[in-house]
Amino acid sequence: MNHRFLWAAALAWVAALCAILLLFRFVGETAWPVVLLLYWPRAIWLAPGLALLPFALRRGRRALLVPLAAGTLLWMFPVMGFVVPFPRGGSGSPTLRILSYNTTHTVDGPEVLRAMVMEEKPDLVLFQWTSHLADEALSGPWFKGWTVRRSFQFTIASRYFIASLEPIGIPSGSGPPCAHAVVETPLGALDVYAIRPLSAREEIGAGRGWGIRQRLRIFLSELRTGKLEQLAAFREGQVRSIAEAVARAQHPVVIAGDTNLPDGSLFLERYFGKFGDAFEQAGWAFGYTHPAKLPWLRLDRVLLGPELEAVSFDVLGHHASAHRAIVAEIRSAAAGR
Repeated sequence: MNHRFLWAAALAWVAALCAILLLFRFVGETAWPVVLLLYWPRAIWLAPGLALLPFALRRGRRALLVPLAAGTLLWMFPVMGFVVPFPRGGSGSPTLRILSYNTTHTVDGPEVLRAMVMEEKPDLVLFQWTSHLADEALSGPWFKGWTVRRSFQFTIASRYFIASLEPIGIPSGSGPPCAHAVVETPLGALDVYAIRPLSAREEIGAGRGWGIRQRLRIFLSELRTGKLEQLAAFREGQVRSIAEAVARAQHPVVIAGDTNLPDGSLFLERYFGKFGDAFEQAGWAFGYTHPAKLPWLRLDRVLLGPELEAVSFDVLGHHASAHRAIVAEIRSAAAGR
């Protein structure tokens, strides 16, 4: 194959990755083609580099490995969101262990949820898209002394006292997108926000149970009528309403749950960019949580105000829900310093 063509193809691949990142950063969910790019599996974007690699390994063409290496680094880190583990030394200071899980209407059943919580031993449990069965799961001798509260699609439970719980934000068909709790903990009083804003499922034509033809027909119809833009505006309004409530917090902030915002999301950066991401602070690899069977999106997060930092972060194995549960252990940032 022509040497100049190979170089042009390699540089075009690197330029395309840079263009995608710029689209994420400056256009984001305001344009439906970028929404599709945000939610599509990003592993496929390595394919051009892999196709060029055999040609770059031939004698006389090794210099081609330079743009391929640059493209691979772009793909691995800013595009795929790979995080290198950063060990944090123990300080002997108090910590708080948080379990967050989108239960998909408590599809696992109370026994499985109860076993999960008992195995992970969290101090604070945040269930989203839940049902009354979650309250049953958080009952029994092991939970003696716990406070369990429910607000619409959210169940919040803690071995420490929950002083208050209120719904927050612009509601959708599943209710408000956030539940705000004030929790007394060894780290002091915390403003805890369990969140699950509306998904972009309809915007990308991924309605549950739809066939391919039906998805395409509905998608094109909504594109023609402007409904896709309306959905994006509504989702941004929900996220904005949560951010406005968080701005009024009186204590250190924990935001946790199914954000429905993947890495690179403009809405995520615009409204929650100032908060620390527990996975980026203490996790490693990709941290994907959705879809649960073969995840390629990191939608479930624990975000922290500047007074707090993560010590550890784990993504749990697959259960029946469409999401995987996450567990973060946090402490005072002052203790870490």
